[in-house]
Amino acid sequence: MAWWKILLISLLVVVLGGLGVAWYVMNYVELDIYVPLYVDNCASCHGKQMQGTDRGIALLGVPLSRGDNIDQLQDSIRQAHFDLGNPAFAGVLSDVEVKGLAIYIGERRMGQRFTDFRFDRDINIPSELQVSEEHNFTISTFAEGLDPMVFSIEPLPDGSMLLTEKERGLSIVSADGVQSELIAGTPETGSSIDIMGIQYGSGWLLDVATHPQYEDNGWIYLHYTHICGDDCGASMLSATMNRLDRGRIRDGQWVDVQTIWQAPFEYYSPTPDTGAGGRIAFDDTGHVYISVGIKSADGTSDTTPQDLDLPYGKILRLRDDGTIPLDNPYFVTAKDGSTRASAVTPAIWSYGHRSPQGLEWHPERGTVWDSEMGPRGGDELNELLPGRNYGWPYVSGGLEYSGYVVERHKPKAIEFDETVSEYSLVDITPSPAISSFAFYTGDQFPNWQNNVLIGSLKGSSLFRMAFDGRRLIHQETLIKDLARIRDVEVGYDGIVYLLLENEAGSSIVKLTPG
Repeated sequence: MAWWKILLISLLVVVLGGLGVAWYVMNYVELDIYVPLYVDNCASCHGKQMQGTDRGIALLGVPLSRGDNIDQLQDSIRQAHFDLGNPAFAGVLSDVEVKGLAIYIGERRMGQRFTDFRFDRDINIPSELQVSEEHNFTISTFAEGLDPMVFSIEPLPDGSMLLTEKERGLSIVSADGVQSELIAGTPETGSSIDIMGIQYGSGWLLDVATHPQYEDNGWIYLHYTHICGDDCGASMLSATMNRLDRGRIRDGQWVDVQTIWQAPFEYYSPTPDTGAGGRIAFDDTGHVYISVGIKSADGTSDTTPQDLDLPYGKILRLRDDGTIPLDNPYFVTAKDGSTRASAVTPAIWSYGHRSPQGLEWHPERGTVWDSEMGPRGGDELNELLPGRNYGWPYVSGGLEYSGYVVERHKPKAIEFDETVSEYSLVDITPSPAISSFAFYTGDQFPNWQNNVLIGSLKGSSLFRMAFDGRRLIHQETLIKDLARIRDVEVGYDGIVYLLLENEAGSSIVKLTPG
């Protein structure tokens, strides 16, 4: 990106709040709105750093006898517990303030600060054996020195793996951890600027995935934000939109390229690609699913995920050649009663999504699942059923960054149809900023079979979730405070691989049975 564009964007962000970025950034300011609320109402008893005083218990580093999930913390704040030094705040603080305080305390108990994105923290791989409930394992480096802006890895049968770096392109990391030259001919990429620890840019390479019959057909699918160019007019940030291509790699070249899905240019936007989603999943009947986030044409995220005429905040389902399945739930829902010719609505599988970070096919249940980042709280894991509404921006377990309830969007949004709404399988509040996930299906960790292994960004941790059908029955933190985990994959060898992003250089690590 030219220096003058970066300068103008920075000025616009600071002075004018253009492109919707300034509003987003202002809500991440270190002056966390819940710090003064805590200091004014809680610090005199529990201490400014939650260390406890002679008037109240410590809130960090010790179990809380009345529980420490968000509901329990809210109950403790509302009710008087004079034996613990807690006055009653019901009627003193609003419900939103009580929930915000509970989230703030919960974040601190998790070792998180609201504005610490951990992008600049050193990655220190533990040398000792990691002990977990079902399997012990070691963590070792597979590849290092990668670009800071990584997004996806995809294991290949020979032990190597594909790698996407958002602004650099597509490459192959060999089985012994050596990164190749960039594959020539992949889509044009843009560039980013860092604003308070968050990267803003356009034209990013996102997910990469091999076709289920890759060993026979060689197809590789690439999800990226396509740069529109002159067709969308001039702007400081290039107008982009999610696009899915497939191609093959031959002699270091990206060849045989076919576009599987592309939105009409009217939906392209200069909104930064931070919320673009961008994952890929295949089922076992010839379909490919892609996630499209809340990158919207007008720079807002209020109503677009609920509008079936728009692509934002949707999971799309296509045949693997790009044709639209006739049994998609909205194939024939045009307002005039005719079959839609648009590339948007007939492809929709589910809607009401905010920031889908992971997308995977459950091999046992035969359904597609997604992991979704909420605002302040409200991270979700969902089983995606056809035609169902997953709520955003009407329903969320979290609060907006500015402290408002999510429901404030209701008056200006289209009518919310609760008859097709679907609740998340898991609501994670406070939010560790969950990222990608994988269903474990290898033989190296047999007691993890079909468990969800899910990474986190701000949380810098790897979690394991076990389900009985749709019901979460157990959760364990496998790794804590490692690094920002951008992608989780299971190799052909049954080893678990993690893609770690870091400002000083990203890396890939692997989990091997101890």
